[in-house]
Amino acid sequence: MLSWLHRSAAAFVLCVCFCGGTAQGITIVFFNTAQTASTVTTNDTSDTIKSSGYLFTYSLDKWWSASPGGPPTGRFSSVGWPNGVQAQTLTTGPGGTLPSQVSATITLSRVDGMPFDLTSFTAKILGNTAGAGAAFEIAAQLNGVDGFPTPLTFDATGYAGNTFSYSTPLLTGFDTYSISLWMDFALTGITLVDASAPVPVTLLTSNTSSNYFRLSWPSQAVGYYLQSSPDPVSSHFTNTGVAPLTEGAYQVVTLPMTNSHQLFRLSQ
Repeated sequence: MLSWLHRSAAAFVLCVCFCGGTAQGITIVFFNTAQTASTVTTNDTSDTIKSSGYLFTYSLDKWWSASPGGPPTGRFSSVGWPNGVQAQTLTTGPGGTLPSQVSATITLSRVDGMPFDLTSFTAKILGNTAGAGAAFEIAAQLNGVDGFPTPLTFDATGYAGNTFSYSTPLLTGFDTYSISLWMDFALTGITLVDASAPVPVTLLTSNTSSNYFRLSWPSQAVGYYLQSSPDPVSSHFTNTGVAPLTEGAYQVVTLPMTNSHQLFRLSQ
């Protein structure tokens, strides 16, 4: 769903398409280069990033050291945004080597805390599991209550670099999903559906001076990106790369005026 704005140096013409009103919600397929991510929090054993209204919290073995007793350097991550999100098993903590390895885990939730559906995923294992066998375990919660007596399991037995893809029709209507494996792994594809009604979004404009203008949209409309194009061909739109600032009830982007025609839209 899109909201459009046409800009020229002489005049503004506002064309509005409301982003909302569909019962099926909004489907987002991660990961691609048009999606950006930003860091939300960094903890001793995990990081959290957000993209398109969703939060990804992934475990990291930050206390690991290349030499026993040496300074912690953490382990290298081979998969990063926008190719996916990598989780590491935890082998070392502040007090030294852990008595038992802690599974690599990626936890997904929405920024607004609302329920959503996880309809499919693709993951790559980053070590050999063929000898002992392995399975991705997915736990789902709604308002802190477990959705299943035990986590759902999906086979992950293979060799480093193998990928596994699964459809997950049972993972519907929860607000938190945790994907775990006893070996390092990377989530390289996932389809999420916002089960709630989308927030209506209008892209607004106003002048700030003779050389700049403002674009704004409601603050509660999370996960939208401002894109521009010299023409209305959908494939020509690219992200402006300008991060919005929150001003009261709106997210605001300020851009310079030019003598060329430009179309703007909000996209997820």
